[in-house]
Amino acid sequence: MVKAVNGVSFDVKSGRTLAIVGESGSGKTVTVLSLLGLIDPPGKIVSGEIYLDGRNLLGLSREELRRLRGKDMALVFQDPMTSLNPVFTIGTQITETLICHMGIAGAEAKIEAIEMLKRVGLPHPEKIIKRYPFQLSGGQRQRVMIALALSMNPRVLIADEPTTALDVTVQAQILYEMRQLIKDCRAGVILITHDLGVVAELADEVAVMYAGSIVEYGDVYEIFDNPLHPYTKALLKSIPRLGTKDEVLRPVLGQPPSLIDLPGRCAFLPRCEHGAGGCRAGVPSLEEIIPGHAVACHRVITAKPEEVTLRALA
Repeated sequence: MVKAVNGVSFDVKSGRTLAIVGESGSGKTVTVLSLLGLIDPPGKIVSGEIYLDGRNLLGLSREELRRLRGKDMALVFQDPMTSLNPVFTIGTQITETLICHMGIAGAEAKIEAIEMLKRVGLPHPEKIIKRYPFQLSGGQRQRVMIALALSMNPRVLIADEPTTALDVTVQAQILYEMRQLIKDCRAGVILITHDLGVVAELADEVAVMYAGSIVEYGDVYEIFDNPLHPYTKALLKSIPRLGTKDEVLRPVLGQPPSLIDLPGRCAFLPRCEHGAGGCRAGVPSLEEIIPGHAVACHRVITAKPEEVTLRALA
């Protein structure tokens, strides 16, 4: 059995945004697909609990999950071109969701669809609803996906790499619009990304994933100002910065371990600049080191609190 996600636990509160970050293959997308019951066979959830307002989603039938998806929990996919149906117009795809979940008439659904497209900043929405996905730009398609996800006023919004395929200018526009929409609808948001710039723009809390597990968890300001795990520090050091043309980028060397046969020690040890003999003493557990800031690292866990703070600042 390959554990693509192992021992992951977090809370998402109304009006707050949790960013889950990590490189490709760390388990980010599998985590959120599990929440929605969208894991394809032979993949399955073998243990754990998923609660939405006190209701365990793992106990729901397929039909109950289908009614929940889109209405109470919505997903903005990474690639809107492959997520939108190419043979139906934009209007058909949005109104179908409204009619299915809200039971409103077609004419009323059309009016609501136009209003949602206006809210995400699309000009001439009356024309947009008559077009097919291939007739729109990448930024327009992404806005349509956001409008589709928010049309039901979901309790939880999941955004999986919502700006990855967009240029910087369009990305900034969509991030601004998402921030305003999230504020208006008061949904709890799970943001999946590897872009720490997006995290700084939107997130309240951050969970850093590596090899299927969370290795650091805390407030976004705490994570950026006082990173404790060597992997989090390495991610922050690998970000290119304006005005530092003489500074050499420091990539995270090496490759993530194979999930087929994870070692019985810290999975990041082969790539860690600070690894020591004590790092082989089993898999570190995620422990709260500073109030609201948890980390899974043997060196940090065994250090004194004042040493942790000084080391992180250094």
